[in-house]
Amino acid sequence: MASKTTSSTGKKSALTAEEQQKIVSGFQALRDEQTQLVQKTQDLEMDLKEHDLVLSTLSTITDKQRRCYRMIGGVLIEHTVGEVVPALQANREQIHNVIESFKQKTEDKAKELANYKQKHDIHFSYERPNQQQQGSKPATNSSDSGATKKEPQDSGVLVDKDN
Repeated sequence: MASKTTSSTGKKSALTAEEQQKIVSGFQALRDEQTQLVQKTQDLEMDLKEHDLVLSTLSTITDKQRRCYRMIGGVLIEHTVGEVVPALQANREQIHNVIESFKQKTEDKAKELANYKQKHDIHFSYERPNQQQQGSKPATNSSDSGATKKEPQDSGVLVDKDN
């Protein structure tokens, strides 16, 4: 067990730096993949909201022969409301399916990341002090006069007033 913690054995000392670099780069690659999935999901959710907004606007129009314009590939194309609404609904459904697929892939990637982290015993610098000083942390908070207590971190939440 001493070879795991100190790596002072002759066998592992030559490859330790390379192995560590490979492990770190593999972890970073997994995190980058997860970040890309989250970003794509957010972009698609914005597209979905835009589709919902357009569909709600078009639903108020009773004349299905009324002209409307739809941008396809950077070109405005003239259609009627009756032609555009079914196409938008189909696109909305496809976007929703892709979002669900990306959310599942993100969850799978998070599990893969957790397994990789556990397998290679990866810890962030902020994780180790918390694990070592758990017993002393509540004592320092109780000795304060209450002036340094922080409020819950919910100030970054945006709430949509329309819903």
